Amino acid sequence: MTASSSLTIIYILVVMYALCYQLQSPIQPFLIEKLTNQTAGDANVNFKQTYANIKSFFSIIQGVGSLIFGVILDRYGVRVGLIINFLACASCYYMLSITDSVEMLYASKVPGIAMAGFLCAQTAVIKLTSPGTDRLKALGRLTTSYTIGGTLGPYLGGQLGASGDYYVGAQYATIGSLLCVVLVFFLPKEMDAIETTEQDDTNTNEKDDERTRRAKNRAAKKKEPVVSGKNWLSRVQQIFSLVGIFLFIKLSTSIANSMARSSQPLILKSLGANESIMGTVMSIQFAFGGFANGFLLSPITSLMGGSVLKVVRNCILMMAIIYGFQSLLYSEYGASILPLSDSVARQYPFIVIAMILSLFQYSLGTSITTNTSNIVSKEMQGTLIGIEHSIFAFSYLIGPQVGIYVYEIGGISGLSIACASVFMLVFAIWSVSTPTVVVDPVDGKKND
Repeated sequence: MTASSSLTIIYILVVMYALCYQLQSPIQPFLIEKLTNQTAGDANVNFKQTYANIKSFFSIIQGVGSLIFGVILDRYGVRVGLIINFLACASCYYMLSITDSVEMLYASKVPGIAMAGFLCAQTAVIKLTSPGTDRLKALGRLTTSYTIGGTLGPYLGGQLGASGDYYVGAQYATIGSLLCVVLVFFLPKEMDAIETTEQDDTNTNEKDDERTRRAKNRAAKKKEPVVSGKNWLSRVQQIFSLVGIFLFIKLSTSIANSMARSSQPLILKSLGANESIMGTVMSIQFAFGGFANGFLLSPITSLMGGSVLKVVRNCILMMAIIYGFQSLLYSEYGASILPLSDSVARQYPFIVIAMILSLFQYSLGTSITTNTSNIVSKEMQGTLIGIEHSIFAFSYLIGPQVGIYVYEIGGISGLSIACASVFMLVFAIWSVSTPTVVVDPVDGKKND
């Protein structure tokens, strides 16, 4: 099987992975509210804190799991990793489908320690593509694949949950995950040893490869020798010495984004969204994100400056400005534009701003991953991607707790100010740092 055929299967698996996971996302606040009230016997109990606690608990599970999975991928390959992942998904969704208490809802999250489908897929793409333009496009398509599943999942989950049955989505997700286990066996056993030989433009890519080799040689002279052993701590130390500033950016911005993202369902619910509307809104957001990542990633990246350093800097700055604008719009000064009594009218600008933020968020995340994967040697790619996903997961340990607390205290405006402040702080730190960039995400040129 060729590398392109393997990539196609990977994209399909990611669509299914996202679809099954997102079937539950629009009705989760409603399910938690129902289970919390049943357990506490008090209709006035604050389910928002339970919602935040469950999200944080799941993030701890996934953060630990991502670190473990990075080692599994390096040692046993992507194929084995995908099988473990989808078996864990099936277990998680089956337990969710029979949940009748908050305690069991917590227990259903435990198999999430091995739910790392996107991590596996990113590692596969990095192994199957050349550095530079090819890899950027493939990573963009991978995110678009996740977005396709993420678009269908919330809409279908919202429609299914609107009937009052909050478990049928989990039942379908269980079946879908088991079908994915079967599909993984169609990937070649030797997939992890595949070298990319198919090029869209041989001459151009040969030049890009030569640039990449020269850039890596120059970077190697500046940095410590690559760790060749199997010691995990040595690998982590090597990775942080090479791309520590980029990992810091991922952690900090992911915390801010998780603050906003985790609060979003509660904000929409407070603005009058029911199960069906919640699912539809989430689907529209995913659809827009997929369109942006598939068709606007390259133009936005070019608009943001082209090189990795400029893209990262400008995306951080733009997100700080947009969050600042949102804080003003939903403050008391914006009441004349968005009347407090009209909850429906207040939904639309909130949704539009969230979609605009996703444009810069995709460019920021994809550019960072492209560059870090070019700097770190191939034998440590699984560990690298595991660290990146663990950082993302642990950001959701902090983000939901802080975000929902700030939202309850200061509303949408207060939450937006908090997010804007994080991005401005990161921008200041980035401005005085001296990060390394090995390969440009647009044309494959060195840019340090």
